[in-house]
Amino acid sequence: MSVPEELVTGILKPTKSKESSISELEVKENPILFQAIGTLKGRPEQDEEGHFFIRLGEKCYKLFVTGYKYQAWLKQISSNPDQTLFLRVYPKFLMIPRKEPQIYFQVAAWEEQNSWGEESGMFKFRGVWQFVPQIRTPVISVYRNQNANDPKGKFKASHLPVLMRRQDEAIPFRFNPKISKDSMPSRWFIQGIFKFIPSRNCWGWDKDLEAPTQKIPRYKRPIKLINDENQHTKENAKLDIKTDKIKKLN
Repeated sequence: MSVPEELVTGILKPTKSKESSISELEVKENPILFQAIGTLKGRPEQDEEGHFFIRLGEKCYKLFVTGYKYQAWLKQISSNPDQTLFLRVYPKFLMIPRKEPQIYFQVAAWEEQNSWGEESGMFKFRGVWQFVPQIRTPVISVYRNQNANDPKGKFKASHLPVLMRRQDEAIPFRFNPKISKDSMPSRWFIQGIFKFIPSRNCWGWDKDLEAPTQKIPRYKRPIKLINDENQHTKENAKLDIKTDKIKKLN
């Protein structure tokens, strides 16, 4: 997966884009939608480079805020730097070829008290349970809903690693190029509560919100992901050449 812009240029770069994630109200009206959202409790901190993060267990996880909420976030942190907050977050899982995957969180809202009715560390996942080539652990793949707004047109999916053992017929889908499409196993749409496990950098299944179903909501096709590290090297080389030309002109 290509590195997100907010992690390349620095966490908390303000943007004018509208929030593209599906709202909880829409989920209540139509429960068959993709979703990944949860609650965390902690004291947001800032490193020497100005990046924000939160400590969970013995690990640190980066935080970022987009859009009009950016200035309010900065005011909150500067006014109350030592305050513990409840954060409503969208989880992100970044897979980089030949490197350790990274989990980080997009902050959607924050409060002094937990007003979301879920315990800290608990997340709602609604997505396809399957294997992806980049990691061995099965994931819940959360795709961009059909009616979601995405000004940049990237339509990236979030593949969130989960630990889940079930007693029913649902199993994680695994693509097999050697068999025909008609012989492929079923894809299961899971809607459940998952607990974040920092020690294992994944989520553990707690309970279902709805029974697993083979009815997959319509979604926007994700962009083609860069999964070859050499491609990153080529792009960086092109950028260096352009930079050198600009310097010579000046």
